[in-house]
Amino acid sequence: MAQNSKRPECVLGFYQVVEQPNGEISGGVLITSHLGRPIEFQCSLPVRPNATQRTLYGPTLRPFLVGELIAGALRDRLQVLPDVLFVDQPDALNQQAWRSIPILCSTEADNSATVQINGNATYWIIPEQEKDVEKILKKMAEYVPESADLQEPLIRVEQALKEAMGQAA
Repeated sequence: MAQNSKRPECVLGFYQVVEQPNGEISGGVLITSHLGRPIEFQCSLPVRPNATQRTLYGPTLRPFLVGELIAGALRDRLQVLPDVLFVDQPDALNQQAWRSIPILCSTEADNSATVQINGNATYWIIPEQEKDVEKILKKMAEYVPESADLQEPLIRVEQALKEAMGQAA
């Protein structure tokens, strides 16, 4: 399909990771217009930490893989950066990986603040991003339909990752 080269007024990003039973983790990011239409999709190769890495990193391994390693690699490959990034895993709330892109997490996260979208959906944010989030919420109110399901694209990313991992196997 040919894509219109004009950037939409509001660009949304959705970052998801999938962990396989063998310990491999892959990540994907879907960039959409404010109407949920795909603009770009990137996914990582599976990362499989070895026993030594699991021992050395301990409980910090998953946040490192999800929030830094995979997220940073995907961000660097994006042609179109989103105005806001939606995630559903607190390990993905990493301002360094996504730089100035505000991140909204649908799952409760430690050391985070909350915001409401459409008056009923609660999202957790990095407190340092509150001013940036306020700006993007105003932009979203103008362009994103109130009926938009902002969790559904995360399911699309998860399905695409599972398909990609199945093809690689």
